[in-house]
Amino acid sequence: MTKPLIFITGFIMLCVIVFASWSTFETLWRFNHKNNELTFMGSSGWQWHNKSQGLQIKRVDGYLPAMRKVSDSKEYASLISITESGNYRGFIFFDQNCEEGAIVSERVTYSAAEPPKLEVLHCLHGKLVYMKNWTTAPTERWRGRVGDFEFDEALNEWDFTPLQQAYLKSVAELI
Repeated sequence: MTKPLIFITGFIMLCVIVFASWSTFETLWRFNHKNNELTFMGSSGWQWHNKSQGLQIKRVDGYLPAMRKVSDSKEYASLISITESGNYRGFIFFDQNCEEGAIVSERVTYSAAEPPKLEVLHCLHGKLVYMKNWTTAPTERWRGRVGDFEFDEALNEWDFTPLQQAYLKSVAELI
């Protein structure tokens, strides 16, 4: 009777140890995987602004900050900054190497309500990038397809407060 009890106790302890080890490994893997987004495409200096939403922020002395989010597919990163004139600039950096300065893909879109629009993918810092400007904080879902590259980002869920505060601070004048 003692041997089966020892065997059963040992088996249960082994199962507990395996389960605990697997849970620890999985937790550490998720943590490391999420933090790898801070260095996506070799970038550095990014910090979490809202980790649950995947929003990152980068502050560099002498410059206005930028915010970005790495896509779930890890195929691109959406980046929004605010210019010194208060406009918003959007960039979609695709994880695709290219020759610096090249215009890689272009297409003309036609709409009954708007004049023809040329969409271009540029090569910036060795990565393909699509750009757009807004006069106010973007509040829409930014999606598109240029050449073989597609993106979809819910900018209406982003909190642009840090960009707006930095901009207002940069243009404030003491009276």
